[in-house]
Amino acid sequence: MALSLQRYTRPDEINNFTHLLKQRNMELKQKSMLITLEKIDCYLPDNLIIEILSRLSVKDLLQFKSVCKSWFEIISSPIFVSKHLTNYYNNNDEWRGCLLAQFYLPRGEIQLYELLVDETETPRVLDYDILSNMPMYCSYVWGPCDGLYYVYQHDPERRALWNPAINELKKLPEIIRKPDFPSEFGYAWYEVSGFGFDRLTGDYKVVVMKGYSDINFKHPLSVLVYSLRTNSWRYCGDLAKGYDLENNTCYIYVNGCCYWLGSFEFSCELIISFDMSNDTFKEIDVPDYAQPSSKCLAVYDDSLVFLSLHWTKNLDIWTWSEGCWTKKFSVGPLPRVWGPVGHWKDNRIVLQSRPGELVLYHPDTQETEELEFENSMQCKGVYAYMESLVSIKDKNEAGQQSEEN
Repeated sequence: MALSLQRYTRPDEINNFTHLLKQRNMELKQKSMLITLEKIDCYLPDNLIIEILSRLSVKDLLQFKSVCKSWFEIISSPIFVSKHLTNYYNNNDEWRGCLLAQFYLPRGEIQLYELLVDETETPRVLDYDILSNMPMYCSYVWGPCDGLYYVYQHDPERRALWNPAINELKKLPEIIRKPDFPSEFGYAWYEVSGFGFDRLTGDYKVVVMKGYSDINFKHPLSVLVYSLRTNSWRYCGDLAKGYDLENNTCYIYVNGCCYWLGSFEFSCELIISFDMSNDTFKEIDVPDYAQPSSKCLAVYDDSLVFLSLHWTKNLDIWTWSEGCWTKKFSVGPLPRVWGPVGHWKDNRIVLQSRPGELVLYHPDTQETEELEFENSMQCKGVYAYMESLVSIKDKNEAGQQSEEN
């Protein structure tokens, strides 16, 4: 199911009338643009047409594919897809208004919410939708990486890559076992995952670390990496030590690496990084933060940050640069805040106060803004929504999907 930002219209809510009007004006503008582009197609050079198209939304481009054969070829080409990723997101703020939030249900299920945030004045959730019809219901989500998401469903164990903007889902093959491992030992249910892009090979990769169910001995986590290019898993060895790692509560992929909080022998806290280009791990010491704390990793200015909210209700933001931690901010007290859950656009930090209630904090202005969205569940992760034309299907799969549609 593709995400749709066009469904948030409730006539009984006066606050949504402005949004509805804006939406209709935008649709008229899009139709007018299409008519104009069709008329000038014969007069503009190809490079200028490509430049114009690369600044439009994915929804528009999917419609414009049917204008003519030349436009279809332009929009489908890998070079244009890459150009669109750069131009659209550098010159368009409309895509930024959507936030995905993941919550634990009392019965142990995972529920994904799509929050439409109105930012014309004070940021607030204009409306929301439960993505109960997503391709793999009750699944964990990592992403986006160029508009792609990795989704994992524990029971039954299924994995997939998902591009909701173009309605593509690619189920991943069954994960492999560690070679020469005793057959009587199966995988433990727990695992940690990451998803990112290998810049050297131009390949999207999923990394999964899994342990084994052996009550007599704790085996180090095995590292398994999926490559979209080969559509296969490979075993990349075991972690050097018996780390206890926490799954990311928000998407932590920055500068070609994935990161996880963890510990060794229940006392030594640390961060583990995985480089997507050379499949190597590194240990990073955590900053000297005040304990006890509610903490998580996030991204700030395209760098790894460590967020810590300690018992005084002060929020510390540490940035990782050139091999060392620097305390960038220390703000508070924030009396109603329980802890950090991630990051969003413009370096804003997402906090949680009371179960399910989300708060935005902007370090530059030191202002907190309630999103006026709450429920009785605990938020376990936030993710930005990002559209792209990046396809996860090979030519045969794409052809089959076209026939099915």
